[in-house]
Amino acid sequence: MSEPSAKSFLKLVERSGIIAEDRLKSSLAKLSTKADGKPIKLNDLAGHLLESGLITQWHIDKLLAGKHKGFFLGKYKLLGHLGSGGMSSVYLAQHKISEQFRAIKVLPRKKVADRSYLDRFYLEARVAASLNHPNVIRIYDICNEGDTHYMVMEYVDGTDLYELGKKDGALDFNSAAKFTAQAAEGLIHAHEQDLVHRDIKPANLFKTDQGLIKILDLGLALVNQNDSQSLTVLHNEKVMGTADYLSPEQAVNSHDVDSRADIYSLGCTLYFLLTGHPPFPKGSLAQRIAMHQSLAPKSLYESRPECPESLVKICEKMMAKNANDRYQTCDEVKTELMALVESGELENIATFAPEDSLLKKTPSTTVSSTDNDTTLGVIEPIEGSSIEYAFEEPTSTFSPVNNASTSQNNRIAPAPPRKRRRPPPKWLVPTAIAAMFIILIAVLTLVSFLV
Repeated sequence: MSEPSAKSFLKLVERSGIIAEDRLKSSLAKLSTKADGKPIKLNDLAGHLLESGLITQWHIDKLLAGKHKGFFLGKYKLLGHLGSGGMSSVYLAQHKISEQFRAIKVLPRKKVADRSYLDRFYLEARVAASLNHPNVIRIYDICNEGDTHYMVMEYVDGTDLYELGKKDGALDFNSAAKFTAQAAEGLIHAHEQDLVHRDIKPANLFKTDQGLIKILDLGLALVNQNDSQSLTVLHNEKVMGTADYLSPEQAVNSHDVDSRADIYSLGCTLYFLLTGHPPFPKGSLAQRIAMHQSLAPKSLYESRPECPESLVKICEKMMAKNANDRYQTCDEVKTELMALVESGELENIATFAPEDSLLKKTPSTTVSSTDNDTTLGVIEPIEGSSIEYAFEEPTSTFSPVNNASTSQNNRIAPAPPRKRRRPPPKWLVPTAIAAMFIILIAVLTLVSFLV
């Protein structure tokens, strides 16, 4: 297909309706004046409209491909594709009247026929809409146009903690503790509403440009733990979540868990933030789930020998295999972490990037299994778009955890850190002093006896 001319491109812009007629005419007049009688080329026209803020690069790409439909959804003009997850695509949108920015999550049309997906999509919207907390992404509306079902969400600039870790490596201790405490704060609110998230992981914790953590993706949430009509029961799904952050009890039966399952997953997330990899980064899906059941992960000291012992203990307690051995509420987690942050113990500690920190990445896997399955199945990224014409599914996915590369990044690894010795046990000093006194008394007794 030959590249369109400036004239044909302009016709597609007009047919698409993405620029109001009066604003388009005004912009074209300015471009004509700037051209000073010279022919206007395609690149000049597209570049001018882009610089004027009237269209986005995503619009240009679609228009150049000859597509002029699918740029609107209800009251919203769609500006670009933000990403895709296991069961939806997310687009940046702008309200046609207020011009406020929103994120719109769209269920793929091919998934609408699957009642499990459709029910879970609406469950997420209802659950999220009931939550009102600074550390939870807000849901403003849920709608459908024919077979297109979508929810309108709060849009904020930033990145999720998985992407942040992939870009910057393991975090400093203070940031890791603060981010985890904020996530715990959001979970406190969710748990008070009788809701268990069941899919807490770095990719579902979004950091805004202002440093605020917001919890994403309530599609696997368990509402009202005593409700026998939970979706996991209705659809006979026993294992739901992400393998690298799945609590031992959740792997056995996902609809028979409580808020402590989220605490375990949050502990695994803290482990990721401190090391740059999940607790069990190697092995098959089944092997990693089995490891969460029975094995302790490598000590944090192996990756971060300078990690404060108090932070290590908090992470280890959050990840205890037995739910009774963990913190029992997220309020306890938040209190412990914030006390540590406020003490200043985590500041001014020389840190080193772990040698294995995200240089080799093992993809996390979202799993869903039924009673009849003998092998845990992987929920693949969605294959098609839910909006025709302009909306095509890109190759990248919204949750990079599901599509992480296993190749090494071209970056120079830092020299291995000098391992700092563990601090001596608290009982050692008083014991040594007591021993010295005993020896001194013995010597004095012996001297007096000889005299």
